[in-house]
Amino acid sequence: MGNAWVVRPYPHGLFRMREFLSDNMVAIGWPGIGDLTQKCTREAIKEALLTCYQYSSRSLGQAAGQIFRFKEEMRKNDYVVVPDGPAVYVGTVKSDSYVYNGAVDSDDKGYPHQREVQWLYDKRAVPRNELTGRMFDSLKGQQAVFTTYFDDVDDLVKNKRYLFTKQSTVDLQNQYLGKLQAGLLRGVNSNTFEEAVQVLLNKYFPGIARQGKSSSPQGDTDLKAELPGDVTVRVQVKHFYTGPGALPDWVVDQLAASMEPGDNGIIVTAGSVSDDARSKADQLSDKRITFIDGPTFVDLLFASIDEMPDDKLAVLGLSWSTILL
Repeated sequence: MGNAWVVRPYPHGLFRMREFLSDNMVAIGWPGIGDLTQKCTREAIKEALLTCYQYSSRSLGQAAGQIFRFKEEMRKNDYVVVPDGPAVYVGTVKSDSYVYNGAVDSDDKGYPHQREVQWLYDKRAVPRNELTGRMFDSLKGQQAVFTTYFDDVDDLVKNKRYLFTKQSTVDLQNQYLGKLQAGLLRGVNSNTFEEAVQVLLNKYFPGIARQGKSSSPQGDTDLKAELPGDVTVRVQVKHFYTGPGALPDWVVDQLAASMEPGDNGIIVTAGSVSDDARSKADQLSDKRITFIDGPTFVDLLFASIDEMPDDKLAVLGLSWSTILL
C-alpha cells in the first residue's frame, strides 16, 4: 500500500495552484538552498537550510522534516492531494526522483523543489465537503507536506469518479476575476468594494475597521487594523477597472501621507499595479507598502471561501448557489 500526501499550494507563501496544474507537478518552497539531489539525509538538508535561514533548533527540525518527506519518502504512484479553498485536487506521483528547478529558485518565484504529478480526471477538482469526515479534518494541518488517509483517497479515486466532474477552482477564479474587473458582479462596485476587501482581510487582520473619509487631499486610509505588538496596518482600496489601466503611483503617495513611520500599508485594487507604483513603494525608507492586485485578491478569497457564511459571500458578489463546486 502506498501513501497519500497533502501538499499545500503555497510554496514560499505564494499561491501556485495554476502552476501545479499547468506544469503537472507539486512543489515546496525554501528557495536559496540549491539542488538537494545529493542531500539524502535530514542532517544534510539541515546544513543546506542553515546557509539561508535563521531557524531555531525546533523550526530547523520541522523544516528539514517536511523537505525530507517530500524528497525521500514520497514514492512513484503515491497519491498527492492539494486542497484549494472549497476544492481538492488529486493526482499520482509520476517518478521516484525529486526534481530541482533552478529557474524558479528565487524569492519572487520560490518553488524550486518539485515532484512530477499526473492529475486525475482531466485536472478536475472534488468538493471538499464530499470527503470523509476524518480526511476533511486532516486537511486542516498547516505544514507544507504531510500524510492523509490513503484508504479514503483510494476509495475516492476508484469508486467516486463522478465527483471529479465538477468545475475546477481555477476556472471559477478566472470567471470571478473577469466579472470583478468588468464590474459585472452583483452588488460589487467602486463604493462597495471597500466592504468586500474588509470582509476578506478580516481573516488576516482581525478587527480591521473602515475609517471615516479624510478631508485631506494628501493622505487617506480606508481600512485600519491595530495588531498585537503595536503593529498598525493601513489599507487603501482602489477599485480600478482594467479599462483605466494599471494603478498609478500617486496612490502610493496618498496612502503614505496617512501613515506614521513604522506603519504597514497595503493598497488593494481589482485591476493591476503599474511598475511606477511598485517602484515608488520600494523607495520608501520608513514605511512599508505592499500591493494586492486583482488576481491576488481572488486567490486570497478562494483560499478562505469555505469559511465564509452567506452574508459575507453576498458582500463579495457570491452565494453558495453560484459556487459550482
